[in-house]
Amino acid sequence: MPRLPTLLPLALALALVAGPAAATPLPITPVQAEAMGLGYARAEPADWIPVATIPAQAELAPGARTIIPARHAGTVGRVLVSDGDAVTPGQPLLALSSADWSATLAAATGRAARLDALSRQAARSEALLAAGVIARREDEATRAELSALRSESRADAPALQSATVTADGGLVLRATVAGTVLRRHVSAGSAFQAGDVLVEIASGDGLVAEGQAPARLAGQLAPGMRASTPDGAVGEVTGVGGAIDPMTRSLPVMANLPAGAAVPGALVELGISRRAEAGVARVPASAVIAVAGQSSVFVRRGEGLEVVPVQVHFRDSQQAWISGLAPKSEVVSRGVLALKAVAETPADDIAGEG
Repeated sequence: MPRLPTLLPLALALALVAGPAAATPLPITPVQAEAMGLGYARAEPADWIPVATIPAQAELAPGARTIIPARHAGTVGRVLVSDGDAVTPGQPLLALSSADWSATLAAATGRAARLDALSRQAARSEALLAAGVIARREDEATRAELSALRSESRADAPALQSATVTADGGLVLRATVAGTVLRRHVSAGSAFQAGDVLVEIASGDGLVAEGQAPARLAGQLAPGMRASTPDGAVGEVTGVGGAIDPMTRSLPVMANLPAGAAVPGALVELGISRRAEAGVARVPASAVIAVAGQSSVFVRRGEGLEVVPVQVHFRDSQQAWISGLAPKSEVVSRGVLALKAVAETPADDIAGEG
């Protein structure tokens, strides 16, 4: 007599047509289930679904880092701080030698002195004008000179704040903000050019992560997604490149991370997740198996078991994010292969064993 086709695969196919919540009872008794040594796990609601894990480098956010550059070429005489040192505004960082820089600072210092003197003169001129001692044109001349000197001195403030000239004509580079020395880019004896970064100071604790995503993820990543590290720090994706780098075949990804998530400059694994739709659950990866070609889980219902077809959104070696389960379902996480064999056994074989 010809063998009848298995009924469970047909039932699963009909269940998929009926809807994601449809389930098919498994022809197994409680005694048989106990003998199999099955293990169970509860499906946990999931708010986020992983999309990918990408390599990234953590750096201080732009607003949390102060860069002190060289304004002219020169050499480093002495290093006065170490990486990691706490500094205050005005604290000496480096002893430098630069004739051009010293000359610029000397000129700026002279303008600052003249500006102070001319400001006091303008105040006296205003008082004398009010008293009728001087003519208006004299007061206006003083004020015009003050305005011109102020314009000329406007660019001097940053230079005067970051360095001072010593008695022997050398220079001392000084901290412009309070913070921690993040990096010294020079050492004693180093030569530098105008524009070179000499010292970086961490003046805040915000972090950014700059990552590279594979080209296959183009269109799947977006700002607002969650960014997390293996240590549990959670931030947010702030930007995704609009084009794939032709050299690396990767997509740039930017994210914000909370303070302390990583040491600036460290490489991190950045987990990117999207917000889950309603009804998505997280189960052990071992609980999901293909039954008759359809991703499914075995769910305990009272004393029996059911085969429930599910949609897999993401799966790694430990967990799977699925939809199609009723809330608080208890799924089989150990002994799944044995249940798959039962589920795919032809109906007449099951009857014969009975």
